[in-house]
Amino acid sequence: MAADGRIARHVIAVNTAHMAALVKAGEVDRGTGGKVIKFLLAASPSVSPDARAEDFHQQLEQQAVDALGVETAGFLNYGKSRNDQVATAIRMELRERLLDVLAGIAGVQRSTLGLVRTHGTALLPGYTHLQRAQPVTLAHHFTAHFDAFQRDAERVIQLYARVNVSPMGAAAMAGTPVKLDREAVAESLGFAGTVRNAMDAVSSRDAAVEALSCATMIMLDASRLAEELILWSSSEFGFLELDDAYAASSSIMPQKKNAVSAEMVRAKAGSVMGDLMAACAILKALPYSYNLDLQEVTPQLWRALDDTSDSLGVLAGMVATASVKASALRSSIENDNSTAVALANHLVKEHSISFRQAHAIVGQLVRTSVETGKPLWDVAASKMPIVSAKFGKRVTIDAAVAKEILSPERFLGTIATEGGSNPRFIAGGTKAREKELGLTKSALSAMKSSLRASERKLNATASGIAREVKSKG
Repeated sequence: MAADGRIARHVIAVNTAHMAALVKAGEVDRGTGGKVIKFLLAASPSVSPDARAEDFHQQLEQQAVDALGVETAGFLNYGKSRNDQVATAIRMELRERLLDVLAGIAGVQRSTLGLVRTHGTALLPGYTHLQRAQPVTLAHHFTAHFDAFQRDAERVIQLYARVNVSPMGAAAMAGTPVKLDREAVAESLGFAGTVRNAMDAVSSRDAAVEALSCATMIMLDASRLAEELILWSSSEFGFLELDDAYAASSSIMPQKKNAVSAEMVRAKAGSVMGDLMAACAILKALPYSYNLDLQEVTPQLWRALDDTSDSLGVLAGMVATASVKASALRSSIENDNSTAVALANHLVKEHSISFRQAHAIVGQLVRTSVETGKPLWDVAASKMPIVSAKFGKRVTIDAAVAKEILSPERFLGTIATEGGSNPRFIAGGTKAREKELGLTKSALSAMKSSLRASERKLNATASGIAREVKSKG
């Protein structure tokens, strides 16, 4: 019974729309239907213990019988079943939860773009295998996160369209002989259409599994960003500091500042993955059509979507309030040999050495640089002739030229491919992503407005029918 709290208000709305449709079709006379609708408009969505009811659906019907008598309230379930009713209510709640998740994604994206605008040109190491690989800009790093979340947003929007179809009119699983305009009922509840097959309508929970899959993907992206916030805020990295609101000290070591909020986001990713697996395990061998096993899926769904929305909100706040240590970022790439490929590219372009040979030459120079502790540009100037001669071509390079080639600024400035880390791409890339974020916000606003409009329309229709009863009385 307690699990029905999520969908109780939707159950009332479904009953209201259904009764209004019965009245319009002439299946229930306006006087009887008006009394039932009047009751529904005043009904409370609070779930209360009732020995006579096993769920909110029965609780609502029993309350109607208590208030109106079975002669009137007995029409409440005419032409429908708990099966299509609960499937519809779940989709109605799922729509709203998806909009919460979409808003959370937009919040994280907004925070990442805030960092890009403020610190976008700051240089820092780019990593592969968690080893310093090549220098990048902070804009390049955080727009990568933005783009991953953008795909998440697109998945949620696409999923919303598949969720936003109504099972009502399917009844138990075979449909109903009652004259009922399924499309009209769907529209009154804010749906864009109906689930075509009645059996599929009541027994399929692929929308829940897809929502859990989307939530899992979102949390994988969120966990990746959370992990970086944990690493970057450590003394070993020192790239940023998290706001006190998202950190905690040790109970015994006063010098500690632990990234506890990021750790919880990282942990919640595992919980959401578990909810997905649990739902799949429940659904994996269910025959058509309705089975009570389906009741065990929805707790996983609501928990996962709650965890996802909460995690996104926390993550957005952490990113928005983080203090970036630009000097620490820059110092981390000084003489770290992460631009060595630029020297190899120079040998290819200026001396017609194949890249594989150039790679081997520079690799030996890097080894010498590491062993001697001397900068790579210094080693290149002194050792290039000897090392390159081993590969059939003696090359010399001036120290100043080598130093310029290996500078992070020059390395980034030579990147020509769109989507790369050249600082000249920052302005255009930021503008494009701001446009994408704007489109997501517009879609979110439109979906919310549509749901509010349909709710107002249903209330107006129901209230009109109820007023007729009052005026006649």
